[in-house]
Amino acid sequence: MHTADLRAGIDIGATWIRGGLIDRHGSLSSLLRVPTPTAGSSSLVVTEAVSTILDEILPKTPPGTGIGIASAGPLDLRSGSIVSSPNMAFDRIEIVSPVEERFGRPATLINDCRAAALAEEAFGAGRGRGDLVYITFSSGIGGGVISGGRLLSGAGGNGGEVGHFYVDGRYGLICGCGGRGHFEAYASGTGIPRFYARFLEEEGETAPVLDSADAILSSMDPVACRFRNELAAVCGRGLSSIIAAYNPEVIIFDGPVVRNHPDFVPAMVNRVDRYLPVPECLVSPLGGYAPLIGAGVVAWREGSLDCDPLPVSSP
Repeated sequence: MHTADLRAGIDIGATWIRGGLIDRHGSLSSLLRVPTPTAGSSSLVVTEAVSTILDEILPKTPPGTGIGIASAGPLDLRSGSIVSSPNMAFDRIEIVSPVEERFGRPATLINDCRAAALAEEAFGAGRGRGDLVYITFSSGIGGGVISGGRLLSGAGGNGGEVGHFYVDGRYGLICGCGGRGHFEAYASGTGIPRFYARFLEEEGETAPVLDSADAILSSMDPVACRFRNELAAVCGRGLSSIIAAYNPEVIIFDGPVVRNHPDFVPAMVNRVDRYLPVPECLVSPLGGYAPLIGAGVVAWREGSLDCDPLPVSSP
């Protein structure tokens, strides 16, 4: 493919930093990933990891074109930094300025789930939908919202943080952000094992040791089955709040927890209250790459983060 048809995207997650080239149809190529640094003398180790990927893929894009960078938040878009992220090892990670200085190209930072919502609206399960919510169940729980055909960003670019909706007052689990009772503390990949352990303690149960979300969601042990009912109830509360807040046409689920266990989606949805009609609920068709594809969408739009028509053609 000619380089004029490619843009560079980066996705900074808690576990991996991924990069690749995105074409006009949302297809990915030249995929690379490196572990997200969890130690070092400063946050520059994260910037250097990003630069290592860009060194490889940027020469395949037109000179001067922008770079889209999606990242777990919270973000400070004014300074182009990741700040106080509960799933990152450093309190502040400057990204935009170092990348622009090193490569001489404009870079745009966007929350990873907001980027994913753009990808779903352009190429995924949200095509033709002006009102959608994207939710990922990964190391944390994140959300991206398109409402009335436009991306909901909020004053600082951190709108739609559904993982920090309050969902429980019984078990009192503490979220990585320090809050208590948040959705992420119960239903994320890291939260599910902690919730399971607390459930056993509260119920006075003894059961096989299950120390991963996959093991807990796959187990046929009767206690694990009872726990999944409780987990589904908590998730139903979170989804009920999301539906009441945003009234979407479709909710798109993503992240390893859901992709590995799609049968858990109807269990969650069945516990949603019916204050508003339950929208269509789908698992993302983008193979776990929605945030990276969304970073490419931002690069194609030369940094524009609203939901005006994309300068890309349909597949």
